[in-house]
Amino acid sequence: MDSIELLAPAGSFDTALAAFEAGADAVYLGLDSFSARAQAVNFSLAQLSDLLSIADARGRRVYVTFNTLLTDSELPPAVELLAELEDIAPDALIVQDLGVARLVRTHFPKLQLHASTQLVAHNLEGVLAMRDLGFSRVVLSRELPISDIRSIAQRCGCELEVFVHGALCYSISGLCLFSAMEKGRSGNRGRCAYCCRMPYVSASGERSLPFSMKDLRLDDRLDALREAGVASLKIEGRMKSDLYVASVVRRYRELLDFGRSQTTREDLETVFSRSTTHLYADGWKQESSDLIDSVNLGHQGTPIGVVKRLTKDRYGRSWMRLHTSRALERHDGLQFVVTGRTASSAGTDRPLGMGIGEMRLAISRKPVFDVPAGSDVEIEIADPILLEALSAAGHGDTADGRCPRKPGRSVIEVRCTMSNAVKRRFPVPAFRQSECRGRKGLDVTVRISGASVEAQVGDVKVDEPIPSVQKAVHRESTAPAIRKCFEKLGGSNWHLASLMVEDPDGLFVPASVLNSLRRNLVAKLDAAQQALRAEKIGRVRTALDEERIAPAPSAADRCLSTVKVRLGQQLPSDGFDETIVAIGHGGEVAGLGTEVRLALPVFTKEESFNRLRGRVKTLLRRGYGKWEAADLAGLRLLKTLGVEDVTADWTLYAFNSQAAAMLSEMGVKRCVASPECGKDADSITAPGIDVEFLSRQSTPLFISVTRPVAEDASHLTGVDGREFSSFETDGLWVTVRTAPRDFPVPPGRSTRLDLSWDPEF
Repeated sequence: MDSIELLAPAGSFDTALAAFEAGADAVYLGLDSFSARAQAVNFSLAQLSDLLSIADARGRRVYVTFNTLLTDSELPPAVELLAELEDIAPDALIVQDLGVARLVRTHFPKLQLHASTQLVAHNLEGVLAMRDLGFSRVVLSRELPISDIRSIAQRCGCELEVFVHGALCYSISGLCLFSAMEKGRSGNRGRCAYCCRMPYVSASGERSLPFSMKDLRLDDRLDALREAGVASLKIEGRMKSDLYVASVVRRYRELLDFGRSQTTREDLETVFSRSTTHLYADGWKQESSDLIDSVNLGHQGTPIGVVKRLTKDRYGRSWMRLHTSRALERHDGLQFVVTGRTASSAGTDRPLGMGIGEMRLAISRKPVFDVPAGSDVEIEIADPILLEALSAAGHGDTADGRCPRKPGRSVIEVRCTMSNAVKRRFPVPAFRQSECRGRKGLDVTVRISGASVEAQVGDVKVDEPIPSVQKAVHRESTAPAIRKCFEKLGGSNWHLASLMVEDPDGLFVPASVLNSLRRNLVAKLDAAQQALRAEKIGRVRTALDEERIAPAPSAADRCLSTVKVRLGQQLPSDGFDETIVAIGHGGEVAGLGTEVRLALPVFTKEESFNRLRGRVKTLLRRGYGKWEAADLAGLRLLKTLGVEDVTADWTLYAFNSQAAAMLSEMGVKRCVASPECGKDADSITAPGIDVEFLSRQSTPLFISVTRPVAEDASHLTGVDGREFSSFETDGLWVTVRTAPRDFPVPPGRSTRLDLSWDPEF
């Protein structure tokens, strides 16, 4: 692929402008609702319209994140928003919810769909399934190696988007329930509490951050990604500042265009940095310590030197001396990492920070505002807490103000966490409303006759009286004056595409009359558009209501009771209508009886999918005709192999009736409501499909391909005293509460006892 898109996050309007200025080809953003970053500033529809106008003028693109799971009660406002978005016409919607995808595909086909990484596309079959559902682009799971990406790109027939920079989730995206189940804040609904960034205590008493992933940084893998056939490189960070976005975009832009960048890694680290990783870009065999930073959390900055000594001047002020490897100036930010100093509140080496106030050259003691790299400087330390920490590290003062040479004293690393010089290189461009024009072109005809002037666009007509009819002195100026007037459409959804003026009598029309005519025309066009939108919203809502009251399938006339276990677990005693066995990627399927339903894995690496396909074919020949899919890849596999009796587990997120209807159209006979649906789950109904509800489950809070970094992850205690366990099963690391969770089941609905995630069963 010759060209590759650089896609930047935009948590605010200013951030979007900064991203474009820095070289982003496209930005992705959220609106005030249905966005997975609900805590970002986000955009109003008016701001989106303005940004789209700016993007059009610059040849850039704007994607809207419509990437949360919706309840049935949220479908009506979602329909209204989708109708407005269809009029505004962003370049694409990024979608997680299958129900939203169905709404768009059925009722708003002008909107282009991109599959969110929350849909867990981790192999070719999953990408093909999403392509079949109408997605023109798929955002791949962040865990994939470049070799897998290359293999998928060669055969998928749609665009692929991959993350290259920014924060990582410990759990596979879309398969994290920790925040929802433990904090009441669903990450799948835009309210993540970042439980993976919290400290935990292991069974051995070790306090650490066992799930805190390092940040992704693939700036040295761009050629490989380009060669692999990736369409878009995505930078994470809708909660980050405009400075962060601009600096990261600039570096990647320069690397893509020139192979080198004047924006260094150290520049980025002064803006924001955690420890970084390639994750699994180079292959699956990675040590967890290369992926997780269990010690440090938050912005670390870039190292610039170590404290050489601490002294006092005759006025009692304390000065820190260091040899700086980076240019510094007043008001830059510094952090100090004291080796061996452990903060009891976090169980980690906590950096202590300050802003540079007074600074002087070390030898001459001359006050300076800034110094170049390679300078010996002294910086005033006025913070008593910091002074105490330095003293505790063996850098305390003697009575005469000199630093004692204490043997074995701790090394104090100094890091720059904010550079004004870097900040000045990435200003936020000023927003000018004059840059914005409506995205819908108007072919306007203006007729001047008698005592009035008329404007017409299609079937819409408005007219204004001319107060005093008289001949135009300069008839040749009439048409240009009318054009100038009708070009003043800023702040509306329209722009002048063409103008025809009919003025057989050469009459003069005052500018005030033309302005009034234009305003009335815009108002009438807006009203007509709103009326059409309201009519469409009404039709879509009626269709949704009709679908929900359609009769359920005959198979659902009675309530089922099912139980699910893992292969190798003891089968439960009788008392259930059906037993489901999760077969994973290995183990002999024998002695179960062909009436047992076999369940496919929730995550299958690209390299393993053909083996899974062969295994399913073998089991089909042995008479196993009942199957359950855990993801879209598995569902597509079963349908291509001709399996007719297919159910779907909760990991396919039948979160609302539209999602259930989508699964039904894909051949699913029964689906399991998500454990985070809560009280809204009872409303989920759709023709041709039964909805099953969990009664008990050791709910998987994290499902990850990465082992947590802890001496003993089998027992972890959170800061609130809740106890968890992490264990490995079928190549995945799963974290659950130590005690199973009971769920309320709506009366008259099918139930499931899910033991497949239980570490003890």
